[in-house]
Amino acid sequence: MVVYTKGDENLWTGRIDDTEKRAHFRNFQVVDVVDLEEIDDNRENEQIEDYAPQYDVGILGYAVDRGVYLNQGRIGAQQGPDAIREKFGNMALMNDITIGDFGNISTDETYVENVQIEYADMIKKSHSLAKFHMLLGGGHDISYAHYKGLRQIYPHQSIGVINIDAHFDLRDAKYATSGTGFKQIIDEDPEAGYLVLGIQQAANTQHLFNIAKERGVEYVLAEQIDQDSTNECIASFIDKYDVIMLTLCLDVIDSAYGPGVSAPCSFGLSPKQVYRLILEVLKYDKTQHISIAEMNPEYDIDGRTAKMVGHIMFHILHRNSNIE
Repeated sequence: MVVYTKGDENLWTGRIDDTEKRAHFRNFQVVDVVDLEEIDDNRENEQIEDYAPQYDVGILGYAVDRGVYLNQGRIGAQQGPDAIREKFGNMALMNDITIGDFGNISTDETYVENVQIEYADMIKKSHSLAKFHMLLGGGHDISYAHYKGLRQIYPHQSIGVINIDAHFDLRDAKYATSGTGFKQIIDEDPEAGYLVLGIQQAANTQHLFNIAKERGVEYVLAEQIDQDSTNECIASFIDKYDVIMLTLCLDVIDSAYGPGVSAPCSFGLSPKQVYRLILEVLKYDKTQHISIAEMNPEYDIDGRTAKMVGHIMFHILHRNSNIE
């Protein structure tokens, strides 16, 4: 059974320095918990925008790790969205942004196809409620749900997919897993482009590299990520598409920084490298949703990984802020 749960107000807590002066606020003090089930499915987007609450950022959780299990990975990522919320909530509010927590989707079903469809519907439903969206996982099977949601929002536009990841996730399986999402996307939409940033040669078999070549997948190896050609590759890729789907798999980050992931990487990127890649993509203004996958609190140390994700979110949201 697939279950939608509205956001938990008890997660949004932290240090209170003042209850009235916003200059003293932290993120949790401006969060509104929104029940998406109260949004009428029959209303058109234009009607929703007329009177529904509007937020600078909306947060929607994919509390699912069944796809990780089916991909022979370490389970625990279903707790990822709430772990990230807790850390992000206690970080400083640097400007007048408003935040809507749109809740979580979860499932107890054996397979993830149904929850992917439901999550895609929730992405569509929440789209007009916020200017920018953080989609928090959960396993990286969120990627296909992310794409399906965007396809509902942009039925006629071309979509390019940028995945910051150590893995191609181009596996062929009889059912969807955390390792099949991007093959599902390019199988369904041959016109969708796919660029992967941060590929680890040791983590992908020759067969997967062969599939990537056959399917026209573009990629940058982890050891090449700081070269000037990476930004040129990103620019060239983005120029070909109307909409860019951006997704981050946390296993691209070195486990020294982020141990709490489904598949830890001992030779990965630094958080600052990842953030620079995200900024490079966002500067083209073709991205309104970013999904962040594989946060696994079961293996985190002192909340280190969740806090790192919170910092990445913080810097994304405040990237245009000037502190004086």
